[in-house]
Amino acid sequence: MTHGMVSSRLKRGFTLVELLVVIAIIGTLVGLLLPAVQAAREAANRSNCTNKNKQLGLAMQNHHDSRKAFPAAIDRSPSTAVALSSTGTGGYSWIVHVLPYMEESNLYNTLASNSNRFGRLNTAGNVNNPYTLAGASGAAYQTQLPGLICPSFAGQPTAQLSTASNYRSLLTGLGGLTNVAITNYKAMAGVCEREENSVIGDNGAVPFRGPKVVNEATDTLPYFGLNMAAIRDGTSKCILIAESKENGNSAWIDGTCAYVTGVSGDSAALPTLGTNGVWTTAGSTCGLGYGPSAQFTTRVGSANTGNTARFPLGNHAWGPSSEHSGGLVVTTYVDGSVKTLSSDIDPGIFYSLISRDSGENVTDQ
Repeated sequence: MTHGMVSSRLKRGFTLVELLVVIAIIGTLVGLLLPAVQAAREAANRSNCTNKNKQLGLAMQNHHDSRKAFPAAIDRSPSTAVALSSTGTGGYSWIVHVLPYMEESNLYNTLASNSNRFGRLNTAGNVNNPYTLAGASGAAYQTQLPGLICPSFAGQPTAQLSTASNYRSLLTGLGGLTNVAITNYKAMAGVCEREENSVIGDNGAVPFRGPKVVNEATDTLPYFGLNMAAIRDGTSKCILIAESKENGNSAWIDGTCAYVTGVSGDSAALPTLGTNGVWTTAGSTCGLGYGPSAQFTTRVGSANTGNTARFPLGNHAWGPSSEHSGGLVVTTYVDGSVKTLSSDIDPGIFYSLISRDSGENVTDQ
C-alpha cells in the first residue's frame, strides 16, 4: 500500500496554477529580452548603414581622383531635365557616374553605350534633352542596388505613390513604368534648391546645377560638379551624402530625384546668413527629418528652381530622414567620415554643415 502511494505521488503532473506561473515568468523574461534584441538589431542595421555610406563616400573620392571633381547631382542642366518617364527626358544622377567605383562597371558601361558615353545625341527637336532615361537605358532603372538601401528602411525598394496628396510621385503619369529602383542615399545639394540672386541656393558639396552650365544647347556633356578646393568651409565640416526615406521620388538613376536639400520644399520662408556666419532660421522649415504635411501655396521648392513644370508643388515628400531609432540620420562628409545627426539638431548648425563655403564656424554655434 505504501509502495502504491509513492508511485501515485511520483506520477503527479503540474497543476494549472503552476503552469500559469511558469508561462507568466517566461512571458516576463521575453518581454525584458525583446527590447535588447531590437536594440541590438538596430545597432547592427545602423552599423551596416554606416558601412554603405563609407563605400559611397569612397566611390565619390575615387571619382574625384579620376575626374578631378565630384559628380554633380544631375549631369546636365536642371532647367531642361524632367523626372524619369517613359517618354520624357532627363539627366543621369551622381550615382550613375560613381557606378564603376561601386563594382557596377557592367551596368555603367551599359548606360554609357546607350547614351553615347553620356554625350549629346542632338535628336531632332530635342537638342537640350539628349536621351530618354527609360528608353535609352532599357531596364537599368529597374536594377536594384543593395548598396543603396538602408537596412532599417521600412519601405519598398521600388518607387511608391506618395501618401501626401500634394506631392508628385514618379509613378504619376509615367505611361506604365513599374518597379523603379530607388536609393536611400542622396547627394547633399545645399541649403535649398537653386535660387536666383542668392548665395544660399545650391551651395552644397554636390550642387544640383553643375558649375559648368554656360550654354545649355552647346556645352560639352556630362556636367561634373566641384573639386575639393571648392569646399572652403572644410572637408570635415561639409556633408556630401545624406540618407532619406523618400519612397516616391528616389530613382537612383535620375538626377532630379537623387539629391536632398536642407530646407524643406514645404517651407514658407528661406533662412538668411548673417555677416557673422550665423544663420537666422525664423520662418524656415528645416528639412532634416521633415516629412509630408500641409503644403504652402508658394513654396521654396517651386518658386526658386525656375522650373515649375518639374516642381509644381515640390516633388520630394521627405528630405534628409531615416527609419533609425531616435530619429538619427546617417551622413557622409567630404573627407569620407561618416556621422549621425539627430533630427532635433539646431537648424542653423545643420545649415552650416551642408553649405560648402559660407564661412560659418560650426564649433562656435
